[in-house]
Amino acid sequence: MLKPVEMRGLRIIVLEEDVERVIKRLDALGNVHLTDVREFLEEFEGLIQPSPAEEALTKTAELLSRIEDLLNLLETTPTSASSPSSAFEAAEALTLEEIERRIKELEDEAKRLTAEKERLEEALSQARANLLMLKHLREFGVGPGFVGEGAFICVFAGILPRNVREDLKRALEESVGERHFFAAKEFRSDAVNEVYEEEEERAEEWKGKDFAVVVALLSDKEKVERILRRYEFEFWHPPPLPDDAISAVSEEISALKRAKAEKVQALSEMREKHIQALTAMREFLRVEHAKARAKMLFGRSERVRVLHGWTPAAEVERVISALKEELQDLCVVEVLKPRRDDRRVPSLLKNPSIFKPFEKVIELFGHPSYRDIDPTLITAIIFPLLFGMMFPDIGHGLVLLLLGLILRIKMKSMREMGSIISFCGAFSMLFGAIFGEFFGFSVHAGKLVKESIGFESEPLKSLGILLHKQPLFLFDPLEKENIEMFFVITMLIGAIHMTLGLILNGINKLSEGEKLEGVASFVKIWCMFGALYFLLALFNFFFTFDMQQAIIFILLPILLLFILRVLSELRHGEETAGAAETGAEATGSGKHEGSSANAKANVRVKRSAMDYMLILIDGVIDALLENFFRFLANIVSYGRILALALCHAALIEVFILLTFMCLKMGSFGILPASIVFLFGTALVIGLEAIMAGIHTVRLHFYEWFTKFYEGGGIPFKPFRLR
Repeated sequence: MLKPVEMRGLRIIVLEEDVERVIKRLDALGNVHLTDVREFLEEFEGLIQPSPAEEALTKTAELLSRIEDLLNLLETTPTSASSPSSAFEAAEALTLEEIERRIKELEDEAKRLTAEKERLEEALSQARANLLMLKHLREFGVGPGFVGEGAFICVFAGILPRNVREDLKRALEESVGERHFFAAKEFRSDAVNEVYEEEEERAEEWKGKDFAVVVALLSDKEKVERILRRYEFEFWHPPPLPDDAISAVSEEISALKRAKAEKVQALSEMREKHIQALTAMREFLRVEHAKARAKMLFGRSERVRVLHGWTPAAEVERVISALKEELQDLCVVEVLKPRRDDRRVPSLLKNPSIFKPFEKVIELFGHPSYRDIDPTLITAIIFPLLFGMMFPDIGHGLVLLLLGLILRIKMKSMREMGSIISFCGAFSMLFGAIFGEFFGFSVHAGKLVKESIGFESEPLKSLGILLHKQPLFLFDPLEKENIEMFFVITMLIGAIHMTLGLILNGINKLSEGEKLEGVASFVKIWCMFGALYFLLALFNFFFTFDMQQAIIFILLPILLLFILRVLSELRHGEETAGAAETGAEATGSGKHEGSSANAKANVRVKRSAMDYMLILIDGVIDALLENFFRFLANIVSYGRILALALCHAALIEVFILLTFMCLKMGSFGILPASIVFLFGTALVIGLEAIMAGIHTVRLHFYEWFTKFYEGGGIPFKPFRLR
């Protein structure tokens, strides 16, 4: 449970003609993670080559793009885009060329209908605008023929933003004086609604606009036009119309609406007729595309294909049996046991379903590698515990618990988040009971209310909210004598939390044969408690500085870490020299043995005095800065638990104090008191819950994970065609 599921590598060799059957069987099994054989080419010593991209890969990708565009053109919604198995079987019987031809035919028809519909919509929009302009022009007592150039004057009609009406009027007066006539009128909502009927969105576009008419001398035409354009005047150019222009345009609108409805109906019929076939072809193309992509992962020789994949160790026999059954033993399956430090191995986490939501918290830092400890189970316990200490309140925790349950039950996409919030809410209630807080009411809050405004209520005291004697809980964090104790507890929690990470790291390193690193991890625990001793003595908490204790808890672990670091660097140098010797032997295989021996000797004496000096300096930096001083900072960082708990309690007490100040006003203060309390509660829950969540994540990511967790692993994704 504390390690990703044990994996086995599968190297499968099959005949070229059996590749399709193998892919389909792996899809049915759903427990094999395929990987690119290029990662293992050196193991085949040139016997196989990577598979090139097949033409089907690009062809299916192109057809998928075109079919998606076609479905969008037909305005197909995701819910309606489903197809029965019979339609998929019919699509399977087609070749890619036949599918392309059918798509081309449907594309041409859909594009023609869509283009005609858009042309009709544009014409309809223009006709409606003409009708609206004609109706408002009629209110000025003139017809469309009045707009345009005459013998001595020019008339402009159009649309004007209402907020520039007065500015335009002044600009015209300054430019042409009294040699013009300007009139503007707001578009009537009844006329707009009548023209656009039920199209509310289009009718909204006319809000904030005026119908305007400008009359000027013909000699001032260019000057007036420039001014109108400057103020975003939209010129209306009436089309040739008969005397009864409004009736003619109304009839035109009716004809355009009928023609548009016919095109919409034609598109709808086309969608209903071909939707199943199109979605079936899309599904078939997705499968073929997935097959083509899978084949790119395989290696190939003249007659065979080589697949490489990973499956859980418990599933190996099932996979082999299925392949043997499918191919009548005409395949070779080699099972490989990978090393835990092999970065190519995908990792599969296996945790109880109740704790699986916390895998999302882990993956925010990085998916566990195959060699990593899986911290999900421990995180599922410690994460809500730390959150609860930062956000301790029975009432507020209950709100979070209920919110989490609602998210989990009602919103599938938020189910995992809902579970995490529920856990955090439950622990908030637990620590709320320990600290004696219920919606902010506590012993300290009661004292604050009484001392500040002299308010005391018998009913509230009977509920245990404003008691003046110690209730049944451990301690009130806001009391002076308890703050110091709470700070020490938070530092101790931090030390224990990080100790757990260092223990996991030590076990992991020792199991992988890295003895020096494993021992160093356990010495770091000693060093960390030395840092805790230093802090407690510095703040005069339970300890005072003693030379003998300082040597045991501080100097000795730092010295040991220094020695282990130096030994690790020296051994690393020897390993590098050994690798160089191997390379020298390989390159000098055709030379005299004496020259090879000289090369080895030269490699062994590579280090200079400066190299050893740098190793010693690195050991000091690692022991002091990277460990002791970092542990000091890490332990103090857990003091944020105290800070947020105090902040939460103090902030809600401010609103409680304001609430009782309103209640002192008598019966008139009940309503404002309720509003203040509800607003304060909502603000504190929202703000403090987010802050507590952020800081809980931070303690895990920067103080805990850095002690043992690497991340950056490959998630196990079983091969699926769909």
